Order: sequence, then structure tokens, then C-alpha cells
Amino acid sequence: MIGERLSALYRRAFGCEPSALSALRGDGSDRRITRLEGAAGSAIGIWGDNIAENRAFLGFTRTFAACGLGVPAIYAVDEDERCYLEEDLGDTLLFDWQAERRVGEEFPPEVFAMYARVLRELPRFQIDAAERIDYGLCYQYPEFGEESISFDLRYFREMFLDQLFPEYHSGDVERECATLTAMLLAAERRHFLYRDFQSRNVMITRGAPRFIDYQSGRRGALQYDVASLLYDAKARIPEADRRALIDGYIEEASRLAPVDHAEFLRHFDAYALVRVLQALGAFGNLGLRKRKPGFLSSIPPALDNAVLLTARDPLATALPALADVLVRARGSSALLARTLEPSSEITRS
Repeated sequence: MIGERLSALYRRAFGCEPSALSALRGDGSDRRITRLEGAAGSAIGIWGDNIAENRAFLGFTRTFAACGLGVPAIYAVDEDERCYLEEDLGDTLLFDWQAERRVGEEFPPEVFAMYARVLRELPRFQIDAAERIDYGLCYQYPEFGEESISFDLRYFREMFLDQLFPEYHSGDVERECATLTAMLLAAERRHFLYRDFQSRNVMITRGAPRFIDYQSGRRGALQYDVASLLYDAKARIPEADRRALIDGYIEEASRLAPVDHAEFLRHFDAYALVRVLQALGAFGNLGLRKRKPGFLSSIPPALDNAVLLTARDPLATALPALADVLVRARGSSALLARTLEPSSEITRS
């Protein structure tokens, strides 16, 4: 049925039949992703039962395209909005592109330059397009505010900590999560927040970055998306390069809106931490609970990032119980053994 519906969209868009359909594997998404090939070229078909999610992606895409941003073209949309056809951006994720060019912990100039280029594009989503976005399309939360932050921190505790350390001092950690929430709410939150701006959601197409999977976007702070990219668990970006990339991003964003360098940095580590904790919640859910190995292997580097961030002031002073449980999680031999267990499941990377 899905193949027939997507083939009908291909016929509508290109006037000919697709000659081949091949399923593509997704990460944590419930959407079905299919590549359709034919005489008119290739396209990507998306099937998703979450109509609100589909509408968010399609609506945001139209806005970003009108702003001249590097998003996929939309070729056709089914009348019930369960499936649509979009431009095929190829198979090269920024994550894979950078991994192929690195040896060990090295972060060569070519890779640094591509990350800098990606971050130069980000303010155009966050600032240029922000006032043209229909925030009524946000299908999860309209902003990354108290409710959304609280959800992410609860997700981290329930999906990660509760599975590993049911005896941890939950009251202390919950109180510190409230403290972290207050720190985050002190930042300006009037821009577009991409929400999942990481190296698996940036494609390298003919040598240039293109952008996907922004359907969970909402209003929020500029810092969150920068942290999402630079504290991406498996990217292993050296700290000195992170700081240089942040400075370059601030310079570029300042061309589009007033951005105070010191104020941005004052809130940055807190946003980096909440992003890493949200990711640990997802890795716990998809890796520890659902046994998907690609997510299991992301846990140790994500914990390294979390420990690094909570060792810095003011987070170290404000969040000692959280810092302690993260250090214990990183040193857990039981957790390490679970992340190395073999599994027959395969995920898209």
C-alpha cells in the first residue's frame, strides 16, 4: 500500500512510473523512508502516520525554501498528508563525511571548515526565517520553555538514570533539574530553534550542506542548536575547536541580529548540558530499552560530554548531585558491558 501511494505521487510529480523502490533505514523515527528511482530521476518518499509532524515539516520547508535556505524541494503531497515526495539529497551525512576525513581524535582543517560553513547557515534558520515561521505548526511544544525543558529532563531521568541507578538520590537530582531549568529560562528565547541540529541531519550534497529533519522546531534560544551540533556524541570535536566554532557562529549571527558575545557564552554550557541529557534519555530509551546498538554505542561519548560540562562553573556549583551521578554512570562497568553487547538489530547511521 505504501509503495503504491508513493508511486502514485511519483507519477503525479514526473509523469512516469518509478522503476525501483528501495527502503531506507531510519534512526529513531517511526516514519517509513523510501527511495524511488525512474527515468525522471530519484526522489525520497516519506510515509508517516503523524499528520501533525508531516504538516510541520512541509510548512517549515516551504518557509525555509522561500528564504533561500538549503532544504529539500517538495515534489508532491498526498491528499491525506500521510505521505509526500521530496528531493533526494543523496546518502552522505555530515557525520559520515567528517568521519571519513579524520584519523583518531584529529579534527583536520577541511572538517573544521565544513562545520564552520554549516554554522554560518544556522543563523539564517534561527533569525532570518524566525519571523516568517508559522509556529502554529509546532506539533510538540510551541517553544523550548519551562514545559518543554521539564519534559526533556524528566525523559533523561526516567529513560536513562532510572534504568541504571534506581537507588540514586532522585530528590536531589530533581531539585537540581529545577535549578537548571531556571538557568535556561534566563536566556532570550525568541528565535527559531531547529531542535535536532546534529551531524545526522545535515547532508553533504555536491560538496555543500543541505538540511533535513527540522519538524520538531519551536521558538527558543540560539545556544541550543549550536550546542546540538558541537556536542553531538560521536562527533568527538576537540574543545578548542568547539570554542573557535562558537566564536565564528556568534560573529555570523551578529550580522543578522544583536548577539552579545559574553551573554551568549554565559548561557551556553547550560544549553549544551540540557541537550546532552535529552540525548542520553533518547539513547536510554532506544538503546537500553529497545536494544538498538547504534544508540547504545552513543552513550559513553555522551556521558563524557555531560561530565565535562558539569565540571565547569557555574554548573559544577549549582548541580553537584547531578554531576556525581553522571560521573558514576560513566564509570559503571555494567553500563559499559551493556553498550558492548552484540545485537542483530541494524540502524541507519
